[in-house]
Amino acid sequence: MFSALRFRDFRFVLLTLVLSQGGYWGCNIAFQSVLTEVDGTPATMGALFFCLLVPFTLFSIPAGVLADAFDRRRLQIGVLLATSALAGVCAATVAARVVDLPVLLVLAFLAGTGISFLSPVTQALVANTVPAEALGNAVPIQAAGLNLARSIGPAVAGLILVAWGPLGTFVMYATLSLAAVAAAVAVRTRRVPPVTPVVREGLAAQVRAGVRHARERPPAALCLVIVGVNAFFGCTFTTQLAVRAASTSDHPETVFPVLVALTGVGSFLGVLVVARLSGRVATVWHAAATLGLLAVSTALLGVAATVSVLAVAALLCGSFSIGAMVILQTVIQRVVDDAQRGRAMSLYFLGWGGMPFGALLLGGLSTWFGSATAFLLYAAACLATAITVLVRLRREGGGLLPAT
Repeated sequence: MFSALRFRDFRFVLLTLVLSQGGYWGCNIAFQSVLTEVDGTPATMGALFFCLLVPFTLFSIPAGVLADAFDRRRLQIGVLLATSALAGVCAATVAARVVDLPVLLVLAFLAGTGISFLSPVTQALVANTVPAEALGNAVPIQAAGLNLARSIGPAVAGLILVAWGPLGTFVMYATLSLAAVAAAVAVRTRRVPPVTPVVREGLAAQVRAGVRHARERPPAALCLVIVGVNAFFGCTFTTQLAVRAASTSDHPETVFPVLVALTGVGSFLGVLVVARLSGRVATVWHAAATLGLLAVSTALLGVAATVSVLAVAALLCGSFSIGAMVILQTVIQRVVDDAQRGRAMSLYFLGWGGMPFGALLLGGLSTWFGSATAFLLYAAACLATAITVLVRLRREGGGLLPAT
């Protein structure tokens, strides 16, 4: 199940991922805490999430091109150093008590920018630290590390927030970023010979080459479409957990952290299942089926009237939303050429870039029609996509065999 961990350099890449992502998702808690003190309206909270996530849309493609054009290890170290400096600026700003809404949104945007440049290069580095036959196991393990960071990072940040406030959380962000630099320095990468000759091109040409490569390597293009749908309609439930907690409990300040933790636990469990069964469930068919299960869970989350039902729905949504993404990521990693891997994975993260826009729309629909209706509409979109993909695969007679 964890055979890829026997490779030393993969372990350091995984450690770098957990430290950097744990710091980033932990700092999100600090941003929300500071915003609550400055201007904690639903509109400004939506704007905060938009600033944290929209850099994925803006910078994933350039980041992927950079990951293919430059030494991936050095690029990762450079981004981590910049992230550490940003964390220090956040801490200094909070300590000096000069935070207002514009400053907070700018800092959030910069934090999102750092992680959007870091993610594609970290994903691409996996193939440079394990042999090809171990890649199918390494990708789910890396995804498990990501979701471990997404669940533990906010939990630890919450404890630090209670003890030392947002300043302590931003200090944690800086400390973990510096620790990630140390782990990245220890990585020694191996060269993966490209299947096709590498031709140096301009940025636009390289982007077009990445898109063309995805189209030429089925089912990569279809996987990227499903990633976009899942990010826009499936994963945005997390941005409304505080609203759902307030609507089902008289003590949302207690219920909300529990929902966040359950979502993280569900994500981690979903990834572990994919890692355990990676040889059998890394297909588009399984990704589409998982998206259908997410649709049912999202509907349940929207109509839940009690905390217990809400908690179960949050656990299931976390499991199915990230589980589908990991399956899709594994398929893409298996079918693309290493010379195009950074660009292909940047397209994957570009699909995630739909999440801030999905969050804004979900918030608007919840305001206009109520959260139950909004969640049911999003669930319907996920279900329609899942059914469409499954019908297409049935007609084509594909999607059932593991990607090779």
